[in-house]
This record gives sequence, C-alpha cells and structure tokens, in this order.
Amino acid sequence: MSFGRLTRRLSALTGIAALAAVAGTAPAGADPVPDVWPLVAVGDETAHNSLQDVVAIGPRSAWAFGRISSDGGDEPLAVRWNGRSWARVALPAGAGKGIRFADASGPRNVWAFSGGYAGIDPVYALRWNGRSWTVAHRWPHQVVLDDAEVIGPRDVWAFGSYTNLLGDRAWHYDGRRWAEVPTPIGALKHAHALRADHILAVGHRSGSSTEALLARWNGRTWTEVELPDLPRETDHYTIFDGVHAVSERDVWLYGREVRRDGDRNMHEFLLLHYDGSTWQRIGDFLPWMRLTYAYALTPDGQGGIWLVPNGNDWPELLHYRDGRWTQAKVDLLTGPNGAALDIANVPHSRLVWVVGSTPVSSGTWNWTVWSNKASSPHIRQPRPPRPAK
Repeated sequence: MSFGRLTRRLSALTGIAALAAVAGTAPAGADPVPDVWPLVAVGDETAHNSLQDVVAIGPRSAWAFGRISSDGGDEPLAVRWNGRSWARVALPAGAGKGIRFADASGPRNVWAFSGGYAGIDPVYALRWNGRSWTVAHRWPHQVVLDDAEVIGPRDVWAFGSYTNLLGDRAWHYDGRRWAEVPTPIGALKHAHALRADHILAVGHRSGSSTEALLARWNGRTWTEVELPDLPRETDHYTIFDGVHAVSERDVWLYGREVRRDGDRNMHEFLLLHYDGSTWQRIGDFLPWMRLTYAYALTPDGQGGIWLVPNGNDWPELLHYRDGRWTQAKVDLLTGPNGAALDIANVPHSRLVWVVGSTPVSSGTWNWTVWSNKASSPHIRQPRPPRPAK
C-alpha cells in the first residue's frame, strides 16, 4: 500500500530547459562542463532519511531502499517506480532498522535485506510478490549480511558471516528453506549473478584480510578465479568492493589498492575489466581525479560503465567507455550538499537511476532519485523546495 504523502514534482519541461543550460559545450582547451542529471523524485518525510540501494527491473519497474532515522529510532524505507512516478511503499510492521541492499529477478520477486550490524540490528529478508511485502526470513543476531543475489523465486543467495567463531558463510534459498553453504576458499562479501551456475563473488581468502579473492559458483561449488598479479603484502594489499558481470566476456571488478604508511592507510581506486581472455587494469583517470573508492558501478547500456565515487571533492558520477573518462553531476535542490550512494542501469536500455539524499528547506535530508533520462515523458520532476517559515 502506498503512503498518501507522495513525492514533490516539477514540470519536466522546466527540468529539460535547466539541463540544456547547464550541460553546455566548454571552450577549446577548458575542462568540459559536466552533464547534470535532474532530480525526478524527492521525499517529503519529517525525519532524516536516505536511499542506499536501487534495483532496476524494467522501464516501468524499479525499487529503492534505505533508512529513516528519528528520535524514536530507525525504520526501513522503500520507494517504488511504477512507470509514472516514485512513491513510498509500506513495509511490514516490526521489521526494524534499515535496509542495506536488495535484488530482484522480476517485478513479482523482489528481495530486500537489513544486513545487521555487529550483532545489534535485526537481520532479516523481506520479499515482494507483486502485491505486498512479507518478512521472508530472519537470521540470528550473530549474523551480519553483506550482499545478496536473486536469480529466481527458488534461487536466492545471501553472503555474510557470524560475529562469533563460526566465521564466514553463504546462505541459499531453494524455494522452501534457507540453508548454510560453507565458503572454505574465503569470505565472500559482494556478488553478481549471470545465471544459476555462473555467480561471481569478491572478498578475501580465509584467514587473511589482505589477500583479495574473486570466486565463482558453477552450480556445485565455489572456486577461485585467477587474476593478474595484485599486491597481497601486509603493508600493500588489495580490497575488492564489488563485481558486475555484463556477460561472460564483459566483467568489471572494482576496489582499492591500499598502502600502509605508519598508522595511516592510503587508498587508491582500482578498476579491472575482463574481455573474455585477459584482465586489464583501467587507469588514465581525469587529471583532477583523486579517487579512492567507488560506492557502486553499473553498465551504461553502450559498452561502458557509470561509477558513483566517494567523497565531496569528486563529481557525483563518473563515466568510462572506449578508453575515455567523463564526468556528470546530480542536481541538488539547496546548494552543494547531497549524497549519491547507488546506481542501476535498466536492463536492455540506456536508462540509469541514481539514489541517495539531499537536504530540503526544512534542513531535513530526504531520499532522492535522479535519472539520466529526465526528458522522458514518463518521468516527472519534483517542485522546488518550499521556503522555510
């Protein structure tokens, strides 16, 4: 059931005119002026809130999830794109805390996970069947979840660990029950599935947080995937933050190269691409880029990728294709503040959604959705913020 209080909107024509004015052509020799992606939805909650994950199912179906924080505690947040607008959707009572990540195999099989935190937050999975949300599973408090992959109604994976001595685990749902699946090669933290017998997951080898690992599930077991030489020393090592497989011959792997300098850890962004035969390290970043890591990566629908980088000194979005980096920004309602946290490409299209939060006139940070296709007649933009009283 959708809440009565929906998103604020702005005429699409106004947004298109603003976009055209900002995304102009730079003079010869000057840094190019980045495109600016307009807002398409902004929440109207009275407590601080943010979207942290977005799942793009199709041109008329998408979900985004996060957390609402108030004096009364935290609660999960879900908003839905129905092909016309984004609106908040009610979740089961008593779920508690926020949602950290989600995935879907179709509009009638959407899963959202709380993740847990250090044995404090409740750990659960919610499931949308096309009509309503239900609590599909609860884990003990000793579990912390890091990611999940939804391949079908009877094929769902969750990855995480126990905070006690039981260590790293994966869990698999077969349509009837959840079962633990040992991962003896290491801790698997983030995953992406092409199909049931081709799941890639990144993490680190058992017993060593400095030995980065890429693993594959072939339908029977997890095995390590060979990678080019990467630093694996105690003072110079690699951390993988995510993997995305467009196909078996188009795989993107991103993370950080870490160097220890005394008590400090220096992080440098790492991006690898597999073309079906070899892994290539992608560099040649824009001269001003001081990139340390990325929150998320998604295909652009044209053979390239979009990145959501971290930090306040970087553009909110980076694009790479055919050996060339460019930048884009997301439009902010009330000045320079705002946060883009996740990005997702709509399958078989160039439409991309970005989610995060921005401060509105009341000073409250509210959930926000941006898109690179705001000129679409199906996408309406929010009205400017109301003046503070």
